[in-house]
Amino acid sequence: MHKFEAQQILFSPTGTTRKILESIASGLAPDSCTQLDLTYTASEKFSSEDQLENGGMALIGMPVHAGRIPALAVERLRACVQGKGRKAVLVVVYGNRAYDDALLELRDLAVELGFAPVAAAAFLGEHSFSTTDHPVGHGRPDTIDLEKALNFGRSVREKMLEVGDTDGDTQMLNVPGNFPYREGVQPAPISPETDADTCVLCGDCARSCPSTAITLINDTVETDKMACLRCCACVRVCPTGARVMVHPKILELGRTLHEKFADRREPELFL
Repeated sequence: MHKFEAQQILFSPTGTTRKILESIASGLAPDSCTQLDLTYTASEKFSSEDQLENGGMALIGMPVHAGRIPALAVERLRACVQGKGRKAVLVVVYGNRAYDDALLELRDLAVELGFAPVAAAAFLGEHSFSTTDHPVGHGRPDTIDLEKALNFGRSVREKMLEVGDTDGDTQMLNVPGNFPYREGVQPAPISPETDADTCVLCGDCARSCPSTAITLINDTVETDKMACLRCCACVRVCPTGARVMVHPKILELGRTLHEKFADRREPELFL
């Protein structure tokens, strides 16, 4: 049996993209799959040693923020990753509203970096603004999603076995989206807050922040609001519930998402 070598390349602050990618990888390359995590490590710390040798497939997974790939993720991809002609599977994970132009943006970025996209997918993850009172995509990805991700990986594997190692004549993979892309998330002085009465200063919030916007100074939690991605990873990991999003604009958006996008959406696959 043909042995696939693959590399997961991901940005996943809340872990939903990671879960999807790992399930796809289990179907695509169960014998040999490494992982390059761009979530928490400063891009300049990556080196050529982190790159998979030419010939292995890349499995690139990114979250969707307001219909786009987060600018920080794009920055780290450009700084750290080179395609060198490798075939790539592209995956975006969105919070049950829409992925808008994100998958097209990821395809264009992959091509720019020298990859040859051969398959793509849009999967579901619980929305960053989901709460107990106003859930949005609650519990996604669930077991059904992960099974579909596993089978998608197997389908890509079968496709590659049929196509073989042809180079140069790969047609551009068609995915939904518009260009120019929609406007992405703009920096704004909005971030989760910390309830000092319940905070135990464990530092989990700071360690979970992909933009290093959170620091512990003099027994207090400080947040650089302009650097915050509003991914709410810090809210998810706080063991005491001290980290909360209380900004009225975000709370209202969460309620609107809950009301308008409660129906279950299913993954979309492009082979």
